[in-house]
Amino acid sequence: MKSRFTDPQSFKNHLFEQFKERKNTIDHWLKQGVLATAGVTGVPSVRTVVIRHITEDITLEIHSDSRSNKVLDVQMNPNAEILFYNTDTQIQLKCSGKMTAVFSGPSADAAWENIPEPSRKQYTTLLAPGTVIDQSKQLKYKPLRHFCLLQLHTESIEYLQLGDPHMRMRLSKKEGKEILENLVP
Repeated sequence: MKSRFTDPQSFKNHLFEQFKERKNTIDHWLKQGVLATAGVTGVPSVRTVVIRHITEDITLEIHSDSRSNKVLDVQMNPNAEILFYNTDTQIQLKCSGKMTAVFSGPSADAAWENIPEPSRKQYTTLLAPGTVIDQSKQLKYKPLRHFCLLQLHTESIEYLQLGDPHMRMRLSKKEGKEILENLVP
């Protein structure tokens, strides 16, 4: 099976270009992914997240209410994965690594400033996400923001393209060096 990628950098460049394209396409397959975390009990938890920013080293950034379960999960166990799937090309992309929660500072403040004013309201609810409420009551807000920037520092990326033949590869670091390995699909 011959890969179209010749080295780790060509693969990373391809991925970064794909992630850059998502900004210009409303329904691009890399705009939303499924984030998997595990809490203190080790029970897995998954949810769909919107990718807000990506760096050239493939650090993925998402926004969250700082009181959400995913933030608690990351604080207890930083290992996380984000899975993407393109139904048109049958490409699955799994980014694995350590996730950090950034509550304040320049990167969190810059992310907050890029959120449209009407959307900021979602990070100011009186009660935390997932709190049971009476359906007849209105949500209450307060001026304090509960915003958190979650960053997945990618350590491994698995790429699987279904087809004839299937193609699977993994980009990872071993002994400080990036390697690209072909895998049995």
